[in-house]
Amino acid sequence: MTLKTRDSNMELLRITAMVLVLVVHANFRALPIPGPSQIVMAPVSSLLMFLTEGISICAVDLFVLLSGWYGIRFKGSRLAELLFQVLFFGVFALGVSAVFWPHELQNDVVGRLFMLNPGNYWFIKTYVGLSLLSPVLNAFVEHATRRQFAVVLITFYAFQFIFGWYFDATTWFRGGYSLPSFIGLYLLARFMRLYPLRVWRLSRWADLAIYLSIVATLTIVMFLIKRAGGRGDYVYFYNCPLVMLAAMHLLLFFSKLSFKSRLVNWVASSMLAVYLVQSSTFLWNRHDDLVRYWFNNEPRFEFIIYTAGLLAVVLVVSVSVDKLRLALWQGVLCVVDIITEKINIKNGKQD
Repeated sequence: MTLKTRDSNMELLRITAMVLVLVVHANFRALPIPGPSQIVMAPVSSLLMFLTEGISICAVDLFVLLSGWYGIRFKGSRLAELLFQVLFFGVFALGVSAVFWPHELQNDVVGRLFMLNPGNYWFIKTYVGLSLLSPVLNAFVEHATRRQFAVVLITFYAFQFIFGWYFDATTWFRGGYSLPSFIGLYLLARFMRLYPLRVWRLSRWADLAIYLSIVATLTIVMFLIKRAGGRGDYVYFYNCPLVMLAAMHLLLFFSKLSFKSRLVNWVASSMLAVYLVQSSTFLWNRHDDLVRYWFNNEPRFEFIIYTAGLLAVVLVVSVSVDKLRLALWQGVLCVVDIITEKINIKNGKQD
């Protein structure tokens, strides 16, 4: 029933966002950002890499905006299922690594399984923090006036612009990899949904044109900065204003579509599994090493074909395994229900 009632247009956006996550990880996570010498030697290839990053860098913001668009309704059962999914795919990735690359298994397996190290699934840990705070954020959204809501958003993004993005003045707020940045995106999407301003009520094609214009701007700006020898990484930060605007208008584009598809909803329900597989600390080095090998040893066309095939395999395998995980979770719930029922019966007899 859940699959039938979900908005397939927004579920398609969820799939799109995850595909963009796959792409962004295969680009400047696996490959070095082109510098001045590489740009001079291979300007077209470098420009295409910047274009790829410009298209895909808004993916993380999209996921958080999607949560804010509908609002998170925090429940202990949902948190338990999320943690079960993370552990399930941690064990899955550990098993794959143990079979194919046992010599690469390092110490601290327990820490990596339970996300106890700084680099382990940063998005999951930040999203869990957002979920835990969602009742407070929802209460603010419900009781704040439109003006109060707008003032909070404006002051927050002014603070983030100064200290968390342009001047790089903090470590805990840097780049959008933080809980405060997720809170800001969540509230922004709630405001967009509740108070649709005129600028957000353009045609869907206008939204798409704005997104593509921002992509072109990011591409050209980064190309020129790196050609001149500049740092430029802040252009691709998740809290870069242009990156957030791109995510907002791509969200608005999909929100103005309307269709129902059980297949789209079925696939979209397992999108988090794709991230858990590709970004597992047990597997991501192998993934990135393979992409780098193809990039350094194959012609560009073959590199694109091989990498696209790899990403497709990751997507299909992750979704397929997640359906097994869903069945297993239902079994866990049945066992819990049986145990709970027996405890209730026992307590009833004792009373």
